[in-house]
Amino acid sequence: MTSTVLGNRTSWEPLRLTHLKPSFNSTDLALASRQDVWHKFIVFDAGKYDKEEVLIAIILACDPEVLLPVMYKVENNNKGTFLTKCTSGVIENLVKQNLSVKLKTGHILKIDIVLGFLGMQDLHLNPHNSITQTLHYKYESVKKILNLDDFQNEKSLGSIYCPISVPRVLLFVLRCAKVGILGNIRETRLPIRELSLRWNGLEGISLFEKFFNYHLTKLDLRHNQITDINSLRYFSEFKITELWLDGNPLCTKYTSPEDYIRGVRNVFRHLQKLDGIVIGVQRKLVPIMQSNYLGDSSRFGLIKQFVRHFFTLYDQDDRIVMKGLYDKNAFYSMTLGSGANYNHKQIAKVFSSNRNLLKFVDYAKCHEFLLQGPEQIISMMRKQPPTTHHLRTFHVDLLNYGESHIAIAVQGVFHFKDFIPPLMTFNRTFILIAKVDNEYNIINDQYHIDMAPPNVTGLDNNSAKLESREAPKISLTVLSPSEKNQLLGFLHELTTMNTAYCQQFLENARWDIRVAINTFMKAYTVNDIPPEAFK
Repeated sequence: MTSTVLGNRTSWEPLRLTHLKPSFNSTDLALASRQDVWHKFIVFDAGKYDKEEVLIAIILACDPEVLLPVMYKVENNNKGTFLTKCTSGVIENLVKQNLSVKLKTGHILKIDIVLGFLGMQDLHLNPHNSITQTLHYKYESVKKILNLDDFQNEKSLGSIYCPISVPRVLLFVLRCAKVGILGNIRETRLPIRELSLRWNGLEGISLFEKFFNYHLTKLDLRHNQITDINSLRYFSEFKITELWLDGNPLCTKYTSPEDYIRGVRNVFRHLQKLDGIVIGVQRKLVPIMQSNYLGDSSRFGLIKQFVRHFFTLYDQDDRIVMKGLYDKNAFYSMTLGSGANYNHKQIAKVFSSNRNLLKFVDYAKCHEFLLQGPEQIISMMRKQPPTTHHLRTFHVDLLNYGESHIAIAVQGVFHFKDFIPPLMTFNRTFILIAKVDNEYNIINDQYHIDMAPPNVTGLDNNSAKLESREAPKISLTVLSPSEKNQLLGFLHELTTMNTAYCQQFLENARWDIRVAINTFMKAYTVNDIPPEAFK
């Protein structure tokens, strides 16, 4: 490495460590040890695998050192690249492993590292400071709540990849939390009452430092990958009175609710509330209830995606955007509760399709109001007044599922945009059937609405709503294989180019057929398409 001083800036020659001949000499060490440079990692064949799979494998390979990738991207030749500022120990660990990283699937990824690729003045980003500042804003000082839900996708981190499912990264983040929350105060433990760690892929929490004070009483670990309650013994010294474990594999290991409670209490001896249910009190003929029931949670991702997608579209001013959700043979019916007050009567005038048998005079209409087919269904929905659904009031039950169908019931609170609220409650039962390419359509939709009880108030300002979301735009980058083949056939028929060139045009256009056709026309006009394309 050569180093010269230009004004106040020290320049250097970047050095490349290659997997073809892994080595790490004193010159490499000197550049790897500098704290004012960024190193570039080049991961070969990374494009064949998920981003998380690749980056977590690399982070784990650096243990016990911590590496935080920045600005990860996959180039056209399937090479993945990212930048990082790390210790020389990280580089040395990887060189000792011959710059090779093993994925969970057993596949091996080869890595090259360009030491000193950029200087700090070329990329003004400090991951440590960014994480510390993010943690400062994620802490509610009045309620003493630290919310680290889905932390690796936290928007304020930008391009910094920080998966706290990796124990060393979690340790690093909690150390940053001390700086972000405590500042310069000489405290040794975080003043936290509630800690939320949902959606982080955690398999357990094993820490060897005392991070939290003894006021920690609520712990939310929903939707992680925890398989054994003993992997949470770190928290046994705290008086945790409320614990959430829904959506973890360990929940399916117990044969009865009583066994589940007993197993959890072996670790959390002070527990009073588990998954939202009060425990430890005598129950007589009262079943254990949960706000959401999703079986073994294997369908949770699909159900969550469907519920948000459906009600986002339903809350649009024009429900024509729902076209495509219903199967060609789908049935739809709606009923309105039998209230008698003024507000209820005003709303009842709008719903001419009310199929409530208790209110029918002419029972022949019960068949008339059972709508079939997407045209009838969406036409009826477009006549109904626009709505605003309150997402945080939703409760979802998985009623039944198989290889080709899912039946779910969704209930919650909403109000009509054009009416002075009262708030309304709804219960909607969907049956979804599987189609080709892992898509689902609604085959049955039963919809019931009624006036909300008097005790349901104050949701308009405090509850998450769906009305602020625009109708999702379809991205052509996630087309199924059969849809891609259809586009290839269409472009081939239109242009007479062979399949290889048609695929090249579509891939460059991210499978947007309109962009591909425009690109072809421009290139064809200036004779910029080789004759081989038409062979």
